This record gives sequence, structure tokens and C-alpha cells, in this order.
Amino acid sequence: MQLCPVCLSSSLKRSGVVEKKVMSKDGRRTSRIQAYRCENGHFFKRNAAGNFDDSFIEYVVFVYLRCLSLNTTITLIQATYEEDLLSKGQILEFLEMVADALPTIDDIDRLFSPKRSGYIALDGTWFSFNNEEIVLLVCFDPVTFDIIGAHWERDETGAGYERLLISVVNKLGALSIKGVYGDGDNGLIFSLKKLLPHVPFQLCVFHKELRMGEVVPVKRVHTSKFMTTRQKNEILMFQKLFREVIYAETKEASYQALLILEKYVKKKPGNDRFQKAYRSLLKNFPYTLTHFDYPEMHRDNNLLECFNGILKPRLTLMKSFKKKENLNRYLKLFLLEFRFHPLKESRFKTQRGQSPLQLGDVYLPKYYNFIHFLRTHLHLNFSQKKT
Repeated sequence: MQLCPVCLSSSLKRSGVVEKKVMSKDGRRTSRIQAYRCENGHFFKRNAAGNFDDSFIEYVVFVYLRCLSLNTTITLIQATYEEDLLSKGQILEFLEMVADALPTIDDIDRLFSPKRSGYIALDGTWFSFNNEEIVLLVCFDPVTFDIIGAHWERDETGAGYERLLISVVNKLGALSIKGVYGDGDNGLIFSLKKLLPHVPFQLCVFHKELRMGEVVPVKRVHTSKFMTTRQKNEILMFQKLFREVIYAETKEASYQALLILEKYVKKKPGNDRFQKAYRSLLKNFPYTLTHFDYPEMHRDNNLLECFNGILKPRLTLMKSFKKKENLNRYLKLFLLEFRFHPLKESRFKTQRGQSPLQLGDVYLPKYYNFIHFLRTHLHLNFSQKKT
């Protein structure tokens, strides 16, 4: 039932048609809007659209998500339509409108029912928001690259991972989860022991090697002008022995290589970097060997690093946003874009050109703007104001 937005009167009469210029993706067009007058004399236009229609709004938001710059978005829109149409505030308003209208990650799962491999990978990505450090906890399917669940926390703790895992278990079912990948965070391991105690956990050895490279200056060996030849040789030998541990062909060979590495480190008592990297390797070391007992699992899973490389530039933008309610809006947009965006440079040829949803056996027709696809497929509306 229609009501007057001023006095809420239900006694309304039509009061002519108002013509209005509205900006669409194809340019300006004339829109005819029905006007009304209530019994108290209030004149209004029912659900009147603003100066921009849905096609223009979704185009602007898509351009922003691709270039990640308000100024660049304004410049591209100016070049497209050869007039000044937008301000930064208007773009931010468009982002809010689209984020509020689009379905959530869970909605997408209910709508499209992507196929799951039974394996999950979890990680936390830190970013700044309004002078505060926040971590985004994410759960992936390591086979399809699709996002199963994600939410932000103020710290990377067991409680945070437990909240994420509960949502994932409720969605997939505990019995359907065949294996878990992660980076060895104590909070993650604690929550896995509590919620999925019988599911094998593989600590990604790629993360172990990354951590070693942060401690031992391996990358500087070939560029440094200050290292002696002896120092370079020692670092390269440490790297070789370290890699022999984590990339061994059998569990027994891995333990033997660990003993050799331990002896080498003991011969270098003054090298604190070697000591620290070795201790880091020992932390939760048995979990690096899980794949030997479960041959269907892999020893490493650097998907999360690839995702972090995509997400990090977007999360960097969050530091200048002030409204806390916009945090969920922007994360929602970034994660939806990831699920619908084709993987252009995947190292696996069978995955190139397909989005994570398509890799999950979801049929999607050809589209160029996922926002337009969702709006038309789900009959969404961005520009209409609710009264």
C-alpha cells in the first residue's frame, strides 16, 4: 500500500507525470515519473529515481573495483561521457547502494550451489581501517579457489577462527570436510583441534619457506655488495638444507634432513638468523608431514598467497574510510568480485579464464560486469529510493 512520505496518509491521488533527465550507461535519457498528492496536499513522486539509473551506477562501481581509485574513476567517466558527472562522495554513495543490494557470500552459495572439493584452506590477512589494525579471516576451497566463508576480527585468535570454522562446518557439514590447509597459526590449530579433531591438517610448507626467507637474507645473496663469499655460501647451504627438509620425498627422509640441518645450525652458534629460522621450522613441524599419510593432499597450498596478492591492494584502500558500517560493505564487494572474476593468469591451464564459481561447476552465461549480471539475474535495484 502506498503512503505519503510526509504524513503517511494512505489517501492518495495521481497528480500528473513528471519528466526528468536521468543518466544511464548509454547516456542521458528522459524518464517519466508518476506524481501523487495526498489528502493533506503533500506532493511527491513515488519511488522516484535519482539523477542516475542502475546501469550507470553499476558501471561506475565496476570501474572503481577495477582501478581502485576514486580519482581515476572520475577521470575515466569524464573521458567516456565528456562531461563532469561525478564527485568522490557520489562514487562512495554508489558503492554503498550497490553493496547493500547485492547478495552475500552465503546468498550466492544458496543461489548457485557451487560444488565443493571437501578440502578447505584458512588464513588471515591484516589491513588498516580508520587507524585500527583488523584481520580478515578467510576460508577457501583449495581446488576451485572459491571462497567458502570470510569475516573480519580485531585479532587473529582461536576464538576468531572458531567463529569462522563454525560457519564453514554448518555450511559444508563436518563429515564432508576431508582435509584442512593453513599456515600454522596457533589460534587456527587450537580451533581445528576443538571443532575438527579427526580431520587431517597440512601446514603449508610454502609458508615455512616464506618465513625462512624473512629471517635469513636469501634474496640478498645475489645482490649484496657487503656480504663476503663465505657468508653467501653459508646462507645458500642453509637454504638448500632447509628445502631438503620440507620438500623431502618421504617422511623418513624429511626427519633425516632435519637432523642434518640441526647439525649444520649447531656448527654456526653465532648466527642468530639460522637459529631463529630453525626454531620456526620446528614449530608444529609434524603438521608439515601430513601429506605423507594422506596422499590425496598436497604439501603446499600457495592459493592463499595468490588471493592475498589480489586482496591486499583493495584492503589498503580501507585505511581512509571512516564509517565502520562500510567495512562489511567493501569487503562484500571485493569478495564477490573475486568469486565472479575469471582467473586470467592461473598457473594451471585448465583454470584460466574461469571464475572460482565456474570452477565449482556453476554455469554462468557470458558477462562482462558481474554487478550487471547479478542485478538483471536477481532483479535488483540500486537507484530506487525506498519509502
